[in-house]
Amino acid sequence: MAMIPIKHKCSVYQWYAAIPKCLVCFLTALIILISTATAFEHEGSSVNFQDYSRDVIRKNREKNKPYFLLFAAQWCHWCDVFNEETLSRKKVYTYLRNHFTNIFIDADIHSSAYRKYKATGVPFTVFLNPDGSLYYKYAGTLYADEFLEVIQDVHKNISENRSVDGEENSQIEYAPPSELKTADLVKIREMFHQGILDNFDLKEYGLGTGEKSILHQTFLYLLDSLRGTDRKDAIRWITRTLEKAVEHIYDPVEGGFFRYAEKKDWQIPHYEKMADLNAGAVMILYEINKHSPSPDLKKAADKTVQYLTSTLFDTNIGSFLSFQEADTSYYFLSGDHRKNGQRPNVVEKVFTDRLAKTLFYLIDVLDYTTRYSLEEKVIQSLDFMAEMTLKNDQLYHYYSISERQWLGSGSLPDHAYSATLFLKAATKFVSKRYHEVAMKILRLSKARFHDAEKRIFFDPSMDSLDDVEYLMEMNGLFSQMMLDMEMIQWTNDDHRNQIEPMITYFSAMDELLEDQIWDAENWQFAERYVPYMRAVDKYLASRE
Repeated sequence: MAMIPIKHKCSVYQWYAAIPKCLVCFLTALIILISTATAFEHEGSSVNFQDYSRDVIRKNREKNKPYFLLFAAQWCHWCDVFNEETLSRKKVYTYLRNHFTNIFIDADIHSSAYRKYKATGVPFTVFLNPDGSLYYKYAGTLYADEFLEVIQDVHKNISENRSVDGEENSQIEYAPPSELKTADLVKIREMFHQGILDNFDLKEYGLGTGEKSILHQTFLYLLDSLRGTDRKDAIRWITRTLEKAVEHIYDPVEGGFFRYAEKKDWQIPHYEKMADLNAGAVMILYEINKHSPSPDLKKAADKTVQYLTSTLFDTNIGSFLSFQEADTSYYFLSGDHRKNGQRPNVVEKVFTDRLAKTLFYLIDVLDYTTRYSLEEKVIQSLDFMAEMTLKNDQLYHYYSISERQWLGSGSLPDHAYSATLFLKAATKFVSKRYHEVAMKILRLSKARFHDAEKRIFFDPSMDSLDDVEYLMEMNGLFSQMMLDMEMIQWTNDDHRNQIEPMITYFSAMDELLEDQIWDAENWQFAERYVPYMRAVDKYLASRE
């Protein structure tokens, strides 16, 4: 059973540029008419999806049907394509209704489920056996005929009690060390540095030979931690990478960067715009411009700040939002032609972890620009989050503008990123209120997520501790926060006995990191390592 995602084959920018000028006006009008700017509205789907809940699998087991779980997101263009070109076909939705229990999962709202099933992007498909155990999963878009063949094979094989003949994700085996050795910390730091430097694409720039994107956390960390020739090389390579990004995945009309490009030569952008990724992009653009001045990079940074403070800021609630939907046809239109098109929707939700990451970078951006009332909007957003935290004994996962309320129980990333944000904000703005928020989030985090036996923060929504890179990222954030608290002396609490176990637990990650470096085409994993790397640096510095 071959389940290979079908992806588009050419860049729309390239296609558009090749069109004779006499046809441009006609084709522009046509594109406007056929634009697919609407999000996947699964409530009206003929598939008859059930919405995900923690007990939805258990409640449907008496049906004795396999499960079709679809992870999607409002901002995801290819989710729309999958809905329109595949799930809306009668032969597909009829088969699904007759032979499967169909469950829709919003990957942003139900981020814990996304991690539980180890999803990799959206759309993401999971098939479960009737008892709820995993049968098969894959990422990407299949069109109607290919998808129908897949679901027919799945149903037939499960009904005959046969296993899938595809690849399963193997469980990561990680044995945490019993004691901390400084040499291990130095080793993993050096391996990370060298792995990044060795895998810069010196022809097309960016990291690796697969998808290309602005890895802002990784790039900022290199600038902070490298010295000598390595640092000079990194500055040059990061500069060229950002120039490529501005050329290929930047919107010169409205500002803002698209999520990533599918190809190593930066072709085929994915047109979603994410607030946190753009805030990080702005920060690395301003920082690299300090070392390697470039009017074009600074202009892109300034215009992206303008985009964030206008398109992705809601004045009614006083907060930055999280996403703007993709629309392939809209973004390659010129400014004049866009006036007649439908602008992609901004998702009317604020996700706590993404807002925290957005503000974390924008606080630093304030050192580079005062344009577009940025500081005022950063403070408004901080106050928006602070009010939610101080009024409640829990952190929520997202705010719905349409429902005018915070919803969902806060996840581990919500807590980790929010805690580090408010400690940073307390320092930046000399605010006891923000410090109070940081301390409350830390207390809530310890009560809900801290494992007293292993002495690390864990995620109870996961079945095990096998997603060790994810846990490393989260514990790296908490370790940084506690180390910063010691350095700025905002609290009398002794966190040393809590920091060292977290640092120790992940200090043997060098073997896994080495495997990642050797096998990687997509280098997004590097972003997960950075919080821990920064924690290691702070920890080693505190011992000197």
